[in-house]
Amino acid sequence: MHRILLLIVFLSLFVSNNVVAQCQGGRYYDSLFAVVGPTTVQYGGNTKVGGSYQNLYVDIFQPQGDTFSRRPLIILAFGGSFTFGFRQSPDIVQICKAFAKKGYVTASIDYRVGFDGGNSNDTDTNQFKALMRAAQDMRASIRYFYKDAATVNTFRIDTHQIFIGGVSAGGFTALNLAYGKADTLSRARPGFVDQALIDVGGITGISGNAGYSEKVKGVINLCGAIADTVWLMPGDPILCGVHGTSDSLVPCYFDSAKAAVSVEALMFGSGDLIRRAQNVGIAHSLYLFNGAGHAPFLLGGNSTQLYMDTTISVVRDFLSQHTVCNPMYSSVENLESDALVAVYPNPANDFVTISSASNALLNVEVCEISGSVLLKQSIAPRTEVKISTNDVLSGLKLIFIKDENNKIIRVQKIVFAR
Repeated sequence: MHRILLLIVFLSLFVSNNVVAQCQGGRYYDSLFAVVGPTTVQYGGNTKVGGSYQNLYVDIFQPQGDTFSRRPLIILAFGGSFTFGFRQSPDIVQICKAFAKKGYVTASIDYRVGFDGGNSNDTDTNQFKALMRAAQDMRASIRYFYKDAATVNTFRIDTHQIFIGGVSAGGFTALNLAYGKADTLSRARPGFVDQALIDVGGITGISGNAGYSEKVKGVINLCGAIADTVWLMPGDPILCGVHGTSDSLVPCYFDSAKAAVSVEALMFGSGDLIRRAQNVGIAHSLYLFNGAGHAPFLLGGNSTQLYMDTTISVVRDFLSQHTVCNPMYSSVENLESDALVAVYPNPANDFVTISSASNALLNVEVCEISGSVLLKQSIAPRTEVKISTNDVLSGLKLIFIKDENNKIIRVQKIVFAR
């Protein structure tokens, strides 16, 4: 067994060393930096199971001495079946440090854990609620970094290059966040979903940093799964990760026998994700550990570190090919518009707030889906405006944000609900 593992690692490293990264000097591929951190900051907070409030923190690791003005970000979430775990989990910390050495800013986040009624009450409904709470919190962490980039710019994040992921439950969370689509399903939606979403406060939630973007470039799935592979569509975030083919906790492949008796088993692992990504043209690299169980880089006994070395190599090889070096954005046209403008809440019951971090005048148009203009408004530099829902008929609308030259820099769908 050990010889096979060593051969896997050797072959992985052999292939890796023959991959040419986009950046000169080995950045994003080689370990070039010492690690600074973690720097711990509060990114949000929300009510947890049981009714008490939980402050949510993130540990941020950075490459020491890095002078790049815009840097890619990796946000990771720990595993633990949504019932336990913590952001200092050794496997997450090891991965964060490994990629900070290569030039990424990396972040390990808190998220709320536990099932309604206690951790033994793991019904399908309560598991779904736990997943949605975790996704709400990860969304807030993404928004935190968009907000930072648009304001104080402490971490110098390139918001075009944010990757999210995690181990087991953390992988579920990232996959659901990046690919979940309420209007795209291959089978009947479970009856408990709608009420469960209301119970937890909707998909977006209120964990912090309202109005900023949740857009990500890619997902790092380490032994997680997704409820429906048809959620993956052309143009969706890129995908990489690892999975054991003999994983009995989170199956690598859909198990129809288990799915016949348990909604929980209606999940598709990395083996299924490979096929879907190939069919719809999403760039991907999902490495399958033949014969390995769940999270072998964490639970692999004497071979744990070998599995971890391969996991890091797989993710490194893929990300280094899809990470752009220190891109420069010199005008409103080229800046990340999702970081420049925050539009919230959605749905809007009383007001829609549009907050600008731009140094230039921006213009707003509220339109019907057909394109007809209902309302126009200007936003002075670094200010905000509020649009009353009384001024617009209820329903789904489009909000166009334009620069001074009338060029569209952002389009936002908003539900006006009075």
